Order: sequence, then C-alpha cells, then structure tokens
Amino acid sequence: MTIPAIPRWHFGMMNDQDRNKPLRDAIVATVRPDDLVLDIGTGGGLTALWAARCGAYVVSCEANPAVADLARRIVAANMLSHRITIVEGMSTDLRIGPAGLPRPADVLTAEVFDCALIGEGALPALADARARLLAPDARLIPAAGTLWAQVVDSASLHELNHVHTVDGFDLSAFNAASTPGYFLQHVDGHRHSPLTDPFELLRFDFAGEPVPVSGTARHQVPTIHRGMAHAAVLWFSLDLGHGYELANPPGRARHWHQGVYTFPVPIPTIPGGSLCVEVEYEGTALRLRPAQSETAPTLPTPAGEKAATRAGGRQDDGAPRGRDR
Repeated sequence: MTIPAIPRWHFGMMNDQDRNKPLRDAIVATVRPDDLVLDIGTGGGLTALWAARCGAYVVSCEANPAVADLARRIVAANMLSHRITIVEGMSTDLRIGPAGLPRPADVLTAEVFDCALIGEGALPALADARARLLAPDARLIPAAGTLWAQVVDSASLHELNHVHTVDGFDLSAFNAASTPGYFLQHVDGHRHSPLTDPFELLRFDFAGEPVPVSGTARHQVPTIHRGMAHAAVLWFSLDLGHGYELANPPGRARHWHQGVYTFPVPIPTIPGGSLCVEVEYEGTALRLRPAQSETAPTLPTPAGEKAATRAGGRQDDGAPRGRDR
C-alpha cells in the first residue's frame, strides 16, 4: 500500500523527548479517569494515547487524511480503539452529537503550534473549541501561550530574504519577492548579535477570556547594543499547567525552528536607545512594523553582498504555506 506524502517533521516531532516529556507530564497531571478529552491536531496520536492511558475517552481531530489513517492504526496497535476515536477533519467542523463529540469535553489537548505560535491555526481552533465544544470548567493543555521576540543584528539572516548588490550588480528589484511575514530558520546556524533583550510580543490566555483571533500591540523596546537591526527572532512558550512549559527559544536543539521576521531596511541602534515595534495578527498571519526611535543615530544602511538563496516559506499575506515547523 502506498502512503501519501506526509511531512517529514512528524518524525522529529514524535521523537523529540524535550517536547514529549512536558506534554506527557502535563496530561498525566490534568486528565482524570473517565474524562472526555478533545484532542486537536493529534498527528500520530501520541497525545491521545497518553490521555487514554490516564483512563480518559478521547476524540482526536486530524486534518490530514493520511495522518489520520496512520493514527487509527497506531491506536489499534496499542489496543486503545475502545477509548480513542480518530476524526478525520478540522475541529472547527466537529459537532456535539453521536457522530462527533458525545458531549462537551472535560479536557482540551492541542498541539497545533508552529515556530511562532499562531501559524498552524491555533487561535481560531482554540477560540472555536472554547465557544462550542468544551464544558464550562474544562481544563486546557496548554492554558496559555506567549510569543517572544528579540531584535538582532544579523546580515546572514537578512540575506535569506533580501538582496542588494552582488559582484557590482544591483539586484534590489528582486526584493519585490521578499517574504513579508516570518519564515522558518534554526537561527543558531547564523551569526547574530542581540540588540534587545527578549520581550513579550503577544500573550494569549487560552483558558480565561475568549481567545482573540486578531489584534494589535505596540511595544517600546529598549536597545542594549550598537548595531543594525536586521530582523526579529520569534519563538513561543506554552504554559501546560502544573508547572510544565514547552518552548522553542534559540539555543535548544528541538524539532521546532524559530521564526525570523526580517526588516526591509535595517535600523541602527545604540545602547540606551529604543525601537518601537508594532505587531498585527489575524488568524495565522503576523506582521511587524519596526520604527526607529528618536534617540537612535542616523547611520547609512549597508548593502548586502550576497544574493538571498531562498524567499522563505510564507504566503504574501504572511500566513503559512501548509503546516511546517
């Protein structure tokens, strides 16, 4: 039997023990016997298996038909088909009733987070589940999520998405094809210097107020070093409850990349200065608008000397092309 193409990152994700341990421990601490668990984005079914081992009944949603079929096989191979139902499709299409979720769920587990938190559709999925599919006192894993940012000086990262002169030729017209949103990169593979401390770009309380699927924020960020602000590096942290956390900052060898949002024109910074960073998000799309502070020096913007090799993996609206990490 031929299996349709499935993104290879599933293997790295399932084998990532730095991801698995806090998720498993949070599920064990949260799920009670005979709970009904709604599991969004089950992939190979690992989160559902953990919940079922705690004595829960699980309804798992998986949008990729080929992955859903493999998850059913895995559930059967582990003799848990009497406790786990794999539903092929989006959780936003799920209904409460005999053919869907038997009743509002006691627990929500969701692992639908890309490297910059929102790119796999976590916000609309969680907002919908909170509104329709969960009991009023449902427990959520994760309970909250934060998107972090750090502005860096890195010609290497900037050259992945912009080009100026190469061998004396002006190639800047090609910047019309630059990715306007963030793209995936393991930033530890690129020389970069922090110009700000990490700062909280966005924070979402999934278990509290209704989850907003769009919004804006504005930050005045102190700069700590002199340099050229080429990009913002993005990563998430997830509050899984009971003291457990999952995060993908630079410096940790996990299957997740970081997000990189390059600035079309690098901005000079000085110690003791500041940058104004505005962020706008809607669904899976994220836009940053950095602005030079009044205290920053006026310096010439250097031209890159190497052509960008790739334009990144986002659509023109800044939203992801498929699921990647």
